[in-house]
Amino acid sequence: MEWEKSEDKELNIEYQKSNGNYSIDEIQQIGFRLAKKLNHKEVYAVNWAGEISQEDMTELNALIQGSYPELLNTMKVISENAPDISLNTPLVNSFRKLNNNETTKELERMYLSFVTVTDNNEKMIGFDFLNKWLERELMVFKNIVETSNSD
Repeated sequence: MEWEKSEDKELNIEYQKSNGNYSIDEIQQIGFRLAKKLNHKEVYAVNWAGEISQEDMTELNALIQGSYPELLNTMKVISENAPDISLNTPLVNSFRKLNNNETTKELERMYLSFVTVTDNNEKMIGFDFLNKWLERELMVFKNIVETSNSD
């Protein structure tokens, strides 16, 4: 689950005491429910936040909003076409749309376009952000591999 790997013990304490009474977050609503349905005795935290800070995200967003209108438009279009998550839409439909090949390709193109984002001093803000993001993704993947290879 997208929960800090270092806090795996706390996650499992929450899982054990949930007993079908789930809070509103996706970890419990989706992860705990699915784990219970599959009769899992425990769940596994695999997230790693890494070096990405709120400041990194704010700086990237501010630069895109101020100097990259085409990229900003792409982000708006993707956001407007994001799957609806509401009581009126079956969650599985939202996940299908989110994981649709074309949606994935659009998101990848958008993320990769961040590489062009620089500040006035030619500091590669987007490139640095993507480096941190990729490091995070690879660490999550590593954690999944290690978890799946353990007893």
